[in-house]
Amino acid sequence: MPWVFKGTPKGYGKGYGKGWEGGGKGGGGKGFRTPQAPAALPDDYVATPGVTYTGTVMAYYKFQGYGFITPDQAGVIPNDKVFVFWKNINSTDRYPALLKDAKVQFTIGEVEKQGVKTLQAESVCEVGGGAITIQDETDAKKVFVGGQNLRYTGTLKFFLPKQGYGYIKVDPGYQYDKEGVPEEIRAEAAEMNCGGQNPGYAEDLKVEFGIWVTTKGAFKAYNVTLPGGAPMPVAPPPAPAPA
Repeated sequence: MPWVFKGTPKGYGKGYGKGWEGGGKGGGGKGFRTPQAPAALPDDYVATPGVTYTGTVMAYYKFQGYGFITPDQAGVIPNDKVFVFWKNINSTDRYPALLKDAKVQFTIGEVEKQGVKTLQAESVCEVGGGAITIQDETDAKKVFVGGQNLRYTGTLKFFLPKQGYGYIKVDPGYQYDKEGVPEEIRAEAAEMNCGGQNPGYAEDLKVEFGIWVTTKGAFKAYNVTLPGGAPMPVAPPPAPAPA
């Protein structure tokens, strides 16, 4: 007989806390935090990894790199929600993420976190199997200095993963099609191209990038890479929680 959800076990729902300490998805000065211990699965629950589910993104915290999905079919997953980590999103974006209320397709798998068996969403994609491509739509709304494909060079003075930003000193000698481009521009986590991984701490690093202008007139770096388009350095994995 298949498992049927019969209510929330005591303590379930506290989930994974607020993200990962030291990861590169930090934003707004908060960064990643060490996750709280997840609640254990009910003893009689057995996940079926090969089954594909559909559901709705109930919440996704872009700069923490995680969120939760509500399955369309109630009662098939404990608490009717499942944790999703950015690494399990099938995406071509340089900064994989999900949009709240988006419809997605996924599988589930049992994982062990801090000695506790729990669930996470895996192979998260668009319904039908397509890759999730949020960034193209976002990029299409940007106003670029010299065009989206024009690349500049400079030195990344620093990038702080926990704060989610750094600054680039632009190499001298460029002529711009817009006035007011400063010598140093802000580079934010969402524009650090690490090949789909977390950006790590960096200092005094040669980079190439585009430049875009916000609606408030601020100039920011776009799609920051190493020279030649190579991915930026990634953050080390989070340290395991103490036993």
